Amino acid sequence: MLNPEAAQQIVKKIMLYSQADQTEVIIQNYSKSLTRYANNVITQNVHENEIMEVTIRVIKDGKTARMTTTQVDDDSLKKVLRQAMVLLKNQKKDPKILSLASKQKYQPLDTYVERTAKFSPLKRAQAIRNAVVECTQNNLKGSGIFSNSNTVLAIANSKKLFNYHRATEANFTLTAIGPDSNGWAGETNKDVDRIDTREIAKRAIEKALKSKDPVSLPAGQYTVILEPAAAVEFLLFMAFQGFGALLYQEGRSFLSGKLGKKLMGYNISIVDDVYHPQNLGMPFDFEGLPRQKVSLIENGVAKRVVYDRLTAKKAKKQSTGHALPQPNTHGPLPTNLILMPGDSSLKEMIASTKKGVLVTEFHYTNIIDPMKMTLTGMTRNGTFLIENGTISRGIKNMRFTESVLKALSNVELLSKDLKLCNSFFGGGFVTPSLKINNFNFSSGTKF
Repeated sequence: MLNPEAAQQIVKKIMLYSQADQTEVIIQNYSKSLTRYANNVITQNVHENEIMEVTIRVIKDGKTARMTTTQVDDDSLKKVLRQAMVLLKNQKKDPKILSLASKQKYQPLDTYVERTAKFSPLKRAQAIRNAVVECTQNNLKGSGIFSNSNTVLAIANSKKLFNYHRATEANFTLTAIGPDSNGWAGETNKDVDRIDTREIAKRAIEKALKSKDPVSLPAGQYTVILEPAAAVEFLLFMAFQGFGALLYQEGRSFLSGKLGKKLMGYNISIVDDVYHPQNLGMPFDFEGLPRQKVSLIENGVAKRVVYDRLTAKKAKKQSTGHALPQPNTHGPLPTNLILMPGDSSLKEMIASTKKGVLVTEFHYTNIIDPMKMTLTGMTRNGTFLIENGTISRGIKNMRFTESVLKALSNVELLSKDLKLCNSFFGGGFVTPSLKINNFNFSSGTKF
């Protein structure tokens, strides 16, 4: 993999060959491995070895253009720079273009574990075998993935900025499938040795067995307990549809015009913090600025949004280090959200519930009304009826249609244990389990 010195050599060549006034370079070098299994059999094993992607952005005469190459020899770099300049000449001048950021200081993150980077296909297969043997013994079919990756990211520009970050990630999931019931469990960690595949298999199998012969539950409002894999859906949509400054400034965010107002329960606080010990992510953004911890919701009150340099300039503020690659139409994005914990536990939540629904996961979740943060989606892979403080039986999956703002205003309990869940944006989001009152299930499903 690319070390800092090798990355700097590539950058030096690009700066030497570039004819632009300013030049920005984003280097991504990664190896990714994945083993997929279904019906208790490994069905796919893939490996991408040291893939190199170099994205070059040039700025000249109030115009900008961006090109990407996977080749870093001299001729290829010269060629892509020529293409970028041709593309730039055909662009319109953009008065919003900013001069590139100068050299920055940032706090490095220790997110690289060598054993994760070197975890072999054989070890992934052995772990999967142990899991599917357990499934077979319980007359279940196991499906899922086991992946590990090793990623380098370097960001540099012609104003002497150079940032470098290296990270690893491992992810194991298992869906245990029965004739009329499923159970899911999974874990993500930078250290593959911290992922207990046998324990994950045990949890998934237990859910599948407990949810046999599911019954239908009528639509209506219920007390619901969301495990982290379900609760994280709320964070995903709030991140993408509301916590960024561009959406806020354009009046498209559920926070627009509402900073300083109470939108959720007093027990809800949400921060974006890449330095949280359970989080994964990079310590700088795609403009090279250091990521800052940002308190977005404090005790239910909307406090801040995240900024890149362009939206910060408009608001006469400082960037919080949440830029995506420039230029883009989405604006800044928080990628390391944390829903702060409470003092309960999943067991205590269940024990305190007279009648309710326990949800393992949501899927096919989509947004209906971004201003009210109204989502709809379905439960899956372990949905249970709670009666008199115990899980009584499995229920058929339910469709929910609910405002995140309303749901987070009705949170009775939060667990003290937090879990890292994958996000679509890289890194991950950290969340507890939630007990929510008056949660709206709009219909049932056939399974």
